[in-house]
Amino acid sequence: MILTRFFCFMFGLLLLEYEAVEARILGESEPNNTFQQANPIQCGDTVLCAHLDGQGADFFRFQLPAGDSVYIRTFTCETPENTMILLYDSLYTLIGVDDNSGPGAFSTIALFPLTTQMCYLQVLDPSGQSTATYTLTLQCQHVFSGPHDLCANARSVAFFPYYDESTTFGAGSEGGTAAPDVFYRLSLATPADLYIQVCSEFFNARVQILSQCVSGYLDDADAGSCLLGADLYSYGLTARDYLIMVEGTTASQFGEFSIEISPALGECPPVPNLLIFSVGNAPFLDWPDVAEADYYLIEGALNGEGPFEGITTTTESYWQDLNGFAVARRFYRVRSICY
Repeated sequence: MILTRFFCFMFGLLLLEYEAVEARILGESEPNNTFQQANPIQCGDTVLCAHLDGQGADFFRFQLPAGDSVYIRTFTCETPENTMILLYDSLYTLIGVDDNSGPGAFSTIALFPLTTQMCYLQVLDPSGQSTATYTLTLQCQHVFSGPHDLCANARSVAFFPYYDESTTFGAGSEGGTAAPDVFYRLSLATPADLYIQVCSEFFNARVQILSQCVSGYLDDADAGSCLLGADLYSYGLTARDYLIMVEGTTASQFGEFSIEISPALGECPPVPNLLIFSVGNAPFLDWPDVAEADYYLIEGALNGEGPFEGITTTTESYWQDLNGFAVARRFYRVRSICY
């Protein structure tokens, strides 16, 4: 299993392309300091403001579905902290670990389970203080499988950030070098920079961005920070469809790889005025004073009330209703379109 670093960015989805996913906001339940005491959670859940109580670690258990791109991440609750996360299978065998790949000193693990499996997650403070407060999210997105060795059958990138594990073994060579190649197709809803990381221990990888099938070359990279893979930073891409081609640098270079695709949009505008309204019984947000930003869907909101006072610039942003803190914390996951 290849585990790669995840970078947090704001990302945009066109309103008509958005497919709502049920999300739950949960609290931590102590004691959960051992495998046997692990709190049950599921894909789509957010464990809000969990606290390491001095017993060394918190444990959570969940079932990961086969064929899903899975992100497990910790991030801030109230103050910046330091966490480390360790992922185990049902036999308590360690299958993944991360310390600082999340925002700040928080943690992220990305993986692609080939079979449905029960897993356990351990969250700890690597400094040994055992007092960190953190929020935990478990995100699962289905990746459609099948061959994608031609432009015509390119694998669709239907969500961001995107993570996939695949292979160029057995593929033909439709373009680029003489090595086997595979393709991904994505659409940027707004102008953006794009970060692509290909990771492989089996072949020297090359990644390209194309505007058309094996033509319209825009950018490429054949060196990277993850084993024999390639890191591609492409700046100033316009809002349109693109093809991404992964291949080896020579005909003899092919094999298994993982890929992460993350768009980096500009910062969202400030929030001098915010309007909340309903569409099909779903709460939406709008900045009426800013022409570039429009229609913000609140995903998994507990209610449609305001006011909303601030937003963080992470992939999964959380609006906070400060007036609700006296009774209960009310957080709202927001997907947005910003320039």
